Amino acid sequence: MWGRFEEAGLQAAGIVVDEPSKNLAMVEKLLLPFPILSDPDARVIHSYEVWNPGDGGVAKPALFLVRPDLSVAFQYVGTDFADRPDDEELFAMVGEAKEPGR
Repeated sequence: MWGRFEEAGLQAAGIVVDEPSKNLAMVEKLLLPFPILSDPDARVIHSYEVWNPGDGGVAKPALFLVRPDLSVAFQYVGTDFADRPDDEELFAMVGEAKEPGR
């Protein structure tokens, strides 16, 4: 459903603690249409408060809709690696975030 993201004017990026070479391999293997960014010191992960030290020092699965002014329009933080919104839930969140006053 990547075309639907593009039609909505959305851009995506993943942020992980892995090194850039591992990220490039993942993007190429999965043919991802968006970049995976490296945060090896977990600075961004800590600043968004999704660090999970109890799970081997990895981030909780999370989704943030960030406006051009860098304010957060919506956030979803899951409890484990499989806890993520599906595409329909994501587009509903985008619609809510675009409503006036949100």
